[in-house]
Amino acid sequence: MGKILMILEVSRKQDYIFSSKRLRENAARSTDISYVTGSAFFQAAAGDLYDEKENLVYSGGGHTVLQFQDRETAVHFAQAVTSEAMRQYDGMELFAKQIPYDAEKTPAENLKALTEALEAKKALRRASFRQMSLGVERLNPVDYSPLQVRTEEAPCQAEVLLPPEGWQFPTQFQELACGDNFIAVVHMDGNAMGKRVQKLYEQSGGDDWELCCRSLRRFSESIQADFEQAFRETVETLIHSMDGLKKPTLPIRPVILAGDDVCFVTAGKIGLECARVFLEHLTALKNQEDGQPYAACAGVALVHQKFPFHQAYDLAEELCSSAKRFGSELDSEGRVCAMDWHIEFGQLKGSLAESREDYETEDGNRLELRPVVVSAPEGISLEKTGGVRTYDFFRGMCQAMQGEYGKTARGKIKDLRTAFKQGTVESRFFLRGKEVEDLLYHTFQARYQTEAARMEQYRKILDQKQAIHKEPFEEVNGVTRCLFFDAIEMIDHCNFFEEVKA
Repeated sequence: MGKILMILEVSRKQDYIFSSKRLRENAARSTDISYVTGSAFFQAAAGDLYDEKENLVYSGGGHTVLQFQDRETAVHFAQAVTSEAMRQYDGMELFAKQIPYDAEKTPAENLKALTEALEAKKALRRASFRQMSLGVERLNPVDYSPLQVRTEEAPCQAEVLLPPEGWQFPTQFQELACGDNFIAVVHMDGNAMGKRVQKLYEQSGGDDWELCCRSLRRFSESIQADFEQAFRETVETLIHSMDGLKKPTLPIRPVILAGDDVCFVTAGKIGLECARVFLEHLTALKNQEDGQPYAACAGVALVHQKFPFHQAYDLAEELCSSAKRFGSELDSEGRVCAMDWHIEFGQLKGSLAESREDYETEDGNRLELRPVVVSAPEGISLEKTGGVRTYDFFRGMCQAMQGEYGKTARGKIKDLRTAFKQGTVESRFFLRGKEVEDLLYHTFQARYQTEAARMEQYRKILDQKQAIHKEPFEEVNGVTRCLFFDAIEMIDHCNFFEEVKA
């Protein structure tokens, strides 16, 4: 018989990871998934049926592709691995699918067929491997879910990632929040990874299976290493940038680091900055296999520390998707890093789109500028951002508005939100008072943040006999948006790691 391809995947990963209400257990469950889809577990569960050198094609992101010389070995391997996973990890849902390798097809076509076969099986929700209720069970004292009573416990896996020496990651949301009522759930996802894999197929010669396997394995391993490095560097930046941060507990913890699929949680006020720093560190790295730099998008959900974590993660995922759509409008090759965020003050609505309905003014304009661009390579036009749908502009505006405390009455700054909600006419009326009108100059400073940029703009204004823009609303790529609202909404919920250079 010919070669057999198999794919193993943990389905509904978020349901498994976030089934606990404890932060440490969420992170541990993420590690469970990496372990169950890795060589160490395969060797322990299947013994002589598995040899990494002969059987592993590549692994990453919660699924693993393997190859076997005959169907019988493949079936016995799947039985051994899935039964052991069910025995050790309650609630984990594991899918396995195998197809014969078709020599008439290219390696890329075979792998695509394998993925399609798995998706078809998942769509039917048949033959997934999952431990069902036994009827009489011990209850988890935290969330009252059923627990099997067994003499052996599943092996304790290492942390998703170890903290720097002398530091520790928080184990409870209360520790993470650092006295703040909010936490930030950050979800990251790499851009255009499918296109990069397709290029690897083309570069591997098209018909050389072994070359294709080695290339995919190196590509996947480099992604894992590079995204982990970006997170480590983010933690180091956090340590060196936050005044008064004392050992041992850090205000950040990784939850998922599965290839380019990343989730971490932070104290609420540093969520946006940690996401920004992660993206900047990531874009400085290149994959060792294809030699190309990375780009990714981020979604940041700021919620109360007692808010259901699973819902917060779903919101962060939706925000990341929103950022990806915005980034793809600017560059179809996926080279733009973008970010979207939402701060939840009350009960979350059914979807992000429904929540964003509240950001429409009474005269049909938009309050928010987000999603925003965090970074983009030279040569990519950011004209559609209008120079204001960028993280730099938001940061400049937010810092400027934070600097107004003590100068402008706090109540007046807060009242601006109500005026903006009522629309452009009401906003102009509210801004007639000189104390508040002076705030309009902040948009110029935030848009042109260096002395050279400001001088250049001053020259243009003088040459063309124009006036400095002093309106709270501006048309950006065909949509009228408020330049102040994002900054005012986040004024008490965002700390920045460094000052914008003048």
